[in-house]
Amino acid sequence: MTNPEEARPGARVLVLGWLLLGGVGGLGLSRVLPRADDPATEPQPRGVTEPAEEQEGLRASLAAERERSERLEAELAQVRLRLVDSDSARIKREEEFLQYAEMITQLVPKEAPPEVLIALTGEVPESSLPKEDPLVLAERASRKARAEELAVSLRSLMRIEQFDSLDLLEIGTLGDGWVGPVVFRLLDEHGRPVGSLSADRLRLEGSRAGWTLTFVLEAGYERRGGERIPFEGTLPGEERGGTRRIVLSHSDPDPWYEAAPELFSGGAPAPLPDDGLWHRTLVHRRLNELLALDAAQGSYRLSRLGGVVEDVLRDVEVEQLSPDGYLLQRLVADRLELAAGESGIVMTLRDGVVLKGASQHAFLEGRYRIFLPRAKLAEWEAAGLPGLVSAEESSAGSSAPFQPR
Repeated sequence: MTNPEEARPGARVLVLGWLLLGGVGGLGLSRVLPRADDPATEPQPRGVTEPAEEQEGLRASLAAERERSERLEAELAQVRLRLVDSDSARIKREEEFLQYAEMITQLVPKEAPPEVLIALTGEVPESSLPKEDPLVLAERASRKARAEELAVSLRSLMRIEQFDSLDLLEIGTLGDGWVGPVVFRLLDEHGRPVGSLSADRLRLEGSRAGWTLTFVLEAGYERRGGERIPFEGTLPGEERGGTRRIVLSHSDPDPWYEAAPELFSGGAPAPLPDDGLWHRTLVHRRLNELLALDAAQGSYRLSRLGGVVEDVLRDVEVEQLSPDGYLLQRLVADRLELAAGESGIVMTLRDGVVLKGASQHAFLEGRYRIFLPRAKLAEWEAAGLPGLVSAEESSAGSSAPFQPR
């Protein structure tokens, strides 16, 4: 058997170990668990989660909203009062009008004419309406119908002549020797719209000698790129006026006259006038001689001259040639004017078209300018051409003997 005294030392060691472990564990728990008297462990009262400043801001915002609501209610009350006053004033005016109408009715006897009694009710009697003469109405309708027929004929003839730069949009009604108002759409060589022509009247002129047909647009303007350009001859300050002439070259005027004789106010086509102040053949020859002097960069040639009126060449056709002599295009115009420029000579063709291949296009703004910077003014004046020298002083004038150079 074991001696109790021998077992005591082991038991003592075991007891001491448990005591040491209990002391250390108590010390650790005292550090982890808070003490009951620690102020940090006191519970906070519920509901106190926002600072006092935020509560004051909320109270101020609520007060401002209440003030705004009261102000809007006051304004609404004022609007309602004004509406009531307006309704009262309207009702009063209606009552006064009814009293006035009743008084007028009592003044008119019952045996008054029916027209008077009907007028008192506010209706307009048919007998008082203006009536147009049935003959006038029939004439107006006939002119309008004829204008529509002319529009069909003009579009067909323009298509036959391959005149592709103008498209007739509106034709108006038929007048005395004219039709209008008319509106044409301007097209470029690819058929794209680039502007429009508007005129109060459209007339036609033809020349059997020159083989031309001329559109004469009167009192109008051209609109291009948003800009409105009145015709040449428009009075200052006016938005429309003047005249624009567009010449179709190599065109037989007879079919046009047969289709639309009403538009030829001057009668059947006739040769263009010539005032007889110039030797037309001599002017034609001398002008081509001067144009041929400078052909290094290409040249021009006057292929047709219908006549000369004062200082203006009429019914002309100018060919533009390449340096190799090939035809590039033809310029056909009603008028050709010669003038001295800052350097050289300026040829201005008016109221015409540009012919390229089988197509023809009207001049932009009704004119086409040819600049000849290398031309010598002295030589052109010595040739005595219209526009540079008067017919009386020129050797090409009819008063001088015919001496071709």
